[in-house]
Amino acid sequence: MELVFCRKKHPCHLSSYTNFKLMVINAAESANNCQAAKKYGVTECHVRQWRAQKERLKNANTMRKAFRGPKSGRFKEIDRKVCEYITEKRNDGMPITRAVIQLKAREIANELNIPPTEFNASLGWCKRMMRRNGLASRRRTGLAQRLPSDFREKLLSYQRYVLGLRKKHDYPLDQMGNADQTPVYFDMPSSVTVEKKREKSVLVKSTGNEKSRITVMLTCLADGTKLPPYVILRRKTIPKEPTPPGIIVRAQEKGWMETELVVDWLKVVWGRRRGGLRKTRSMLVLDAFRGHLTEPVKKQLRSMNSDLVIIPGGMTSQLQVLDVVVNKPFKDSLRKRHTEWLLSADHALTPTGRIQTPAVHLLCEWILQAWDAVSSESIINGFKKCCVSNAMDGSEDDVLWEEAGPANEEGSDESDSEPSEAEDLCE
Repeated sequence: MELVFCRKKHPCHLSSYTNFKLMVINAAESANNCQAAKKYGVTECHVRQWRAQKERLKNANTMRKAFRGPKSGRFKEIDRKVCEYITEKRNDGMPITRAVIQLKAREIANELNIPPTEFNASLGWCKRMMRRNGLASRRRTGLAQRLPSDFREKLLSYQRYVLGLRKKHDYPLDQMGNADQTPVYFDMPSSVTVEKKREKSVLVKSTGNEKSRITVMLTCLADGTKLPPYVILRRKTIPKEPTPPGIIVRAQEKGWMETELVVDWLKVVWGRRRGGLRKTRSMLVLDAFRGHLTEPVKKQLRSMNSDLVIIPGGMTSQLQVLDVVVNKPFKDSLRKRHTEWLLSADHALTPTGRIQTPAVHLLCEWILQAWDAVSSESIINGFKKCCVSNAMDGSEDDVLWEEAGPANEEGSDESDSEPSEAEDLCE
């Protein structure tokens, strides 16, 4: 537990943390917990805990202190060069093990003429060196999106472009939208389960169709409205079995959102929103997927009086509303329903005894239920967080936006201002 108090307020030197706790306890008993917490710069929760431990603290050895290891090793140059080596290799995606670190450390020690009798790069040294430098053995994870090096410039340019369109056309909240495709798999087994401790094998049952998927195009508006999901099956023809109302189903051999399907989605989903049939001026935010940038798509948008805004490459994790606030709860809800279905007896078996994949109509029902479960409030906040529907007076802008304010005021309305990447892609 860390000691949190200001030395300037308390110049007296404390022999141990135990004495400090007793001092706080005495202050609390003479006044109250709240005043003692404020006086010594700790939380009231800590004061209550320490008062409950008063007898143990009185009997504790006040001169005993914990040794947490040296802050820097004996051979600082070896530590520095090993850390540089690790950083270089990890930037290239190369795996680094403790054995590799030990071998590299011995090589560096030899270059520095440090004899093995003084330094042998033991496993204990390796663990302490890793702890000193904030390193740990980690399990490999999925690839997270890396923000571009010019992230700040792209963000400000995107914000200026969106604000310029909003000033020019004054879109209502229900005419600003975001859409994105996300894969939905027929098999969605949970990666976490309850199991007995020390069990070597932890198995999770599935139907064996983890790679079979469909594509779902989700669309939401800045006022929290959710438009019907647009589902693309990975097959040549649409199945004859009926699908639940409120969802649109199409088929494509590879299950991809190609240009023809993007145009179809614009007609049957985006064009049928409130105000769509009247061709009310609107703004649609999409990512830089090549199917969104084709001429047929831009032509259809122009005919619908919709302005296209493209999120700069590498920025969807920050500027795509669906990525920021929707996709995770949507997928979690789908996975929950799949797990409940697996635990029930309501599924057919193949001739070999394996569980059949859920039927298309059942998967569509799950999609509708998961989509309904996404809160409108989170979508409204997501549009603000992604710099789309912020208040025009700047009261809801973040720090980066405030820093860009003067530049924006000077150049946003000038015809000779430098075009942003969003403008280049939307033209």
